[in-house]
Amino acid sequence: MNINKNKYRSGVHLLSDAPIEDQLLLKDKALLVSAEGITISDNTQRDNPIIYANKGFERLTGYPVDRVLGRNCRFLQGPDSNAETVSAISEAVRNEREITVEILNYRKDGTTFWNRLSITPLRNDKGRVTHFIGIQSDVTNPRRAEDELRKTTQQLEAANQRMKGDLEAARQLQLDMLPEQTPSLDYLDIAVAMKTAQEVGGDYYDFHVNKNNHLTAAIGDATGHGLKAGTVVTATKSLYNSLAHHPDPVSILKNMSLALKNIGFRNMYMAMLIAKFTPDTLLVSSAGMPYTYHYRRAEDRVDEIILKGMPLGSFPDFDYDSKEIPVQPGDTFLFLSDGLLELPNEKGEQYGEERTRELFAKIAFDTPDRIVAQLGDSATAWSGSTPLRDDMTFLVIKMNSENTD
Repeated sequence: MNINKNKYRSGVHLLSDAPIEDQLLLKDKALLVSAEGITISDNTQRDNPIIYANKGFERLTGYPVDRVLGRNCRFLQGPDSNAETVSAISEAVRNEREITVEILNYRKDGTTFWNRLSITPLRNDKGRVTHFIGIQSDVTNPRRAEDELRKTTQQLEAANQRMKGDLEAARQLQLDMLPEQTPSLDYLDIAVAMKTAQEVGGDYYDFHVNKNNHLTAAIGDATGHGLKAGTVVTATKSLYNSLAHHPDPVSILKNMSLALKNIGFRNMYMAMLIAKFTPDTLLVSSAGMPYTYHYRRAEDRVDEIILKGMPLGSFPDFDYDSKEIPVQPGDTFLFLSDGLLELPNEKGEQYGEERTRELFAKIAFDTPDRIVAQLGDSATAWSGSTPLRDDMTFLVIKMNSENTD
């Protein structure tokens, strides 16, 4: 088979013996029916006018071919065409180099479209650029989709920043509800630590000391997270301030539960434990909080103070129970929210009650400050890189020595 060498000079590479004229005609037909807009401009003439435009260009722009010949293609630009992109196109043509850009162009009827424009210089045998080929593609739909996605992303980011600000304000409100310092009593040594989650939680603790230097300690955990939990904590703080002086912890819980119910919180409750200390006894009642761990120094063992009850605000007529426990010097009590018990590690395993009790049994002889520190260290080691999902609160109270009222 003989291969016509002239076809390589034309740039048409087809295994055909057809005359070069037929091959050029085939090329012209291909350009004519192309879905892309194709133009050729003459760089040897003033202002680089268009000397060829295909039907694709006419369909894309709405301009008949005979209306664009002899004009520079900048007529497609308009007031909203990006000035920097227009300048980049002019610079590329001036420097006779290729360029591909996306530019907002205008059709004959005034509507806009996003045009992916590719301009390629054509050189003659002497290396002079004689023509430019322009290929136009309508990328309006994907470009608009990108713009909408970008706008949506920006709106979501703005909303996220506002939400972060609200959550930070709620977190600060939550922290403002807490006592600035623990009470100083001769017969008790007290330490408390709270580690807050990224999202505002509902952990809460508080103290009240009466005229006889008897301590009422409270620790609570609102259901859920976020602003709602912070609202429940705020209400609980107010109620505790008005009721903590009552001698009976069951009475305190019942009155708080009824008040929270009457406020009208929907599906928002507060688990809470009230512990009343004298130098000789602990009187404790619980509304849905984890069990209290009691280290008995004389027997060197840890017991659980098991009290069950419904969270405040759920069933105001619930018959809460209480326990009165004799205490001795060296006895130590660990009150905590469920943040540690339910803390997951990287495998999804929870820290759990058994691990908590075992650790407390090992460190209960230590000072309360060191106990809460070691509990926090153990929690950090357990969770690893897992984000903290819930607040963790530890309240440790140790009996110092024998005292009388």
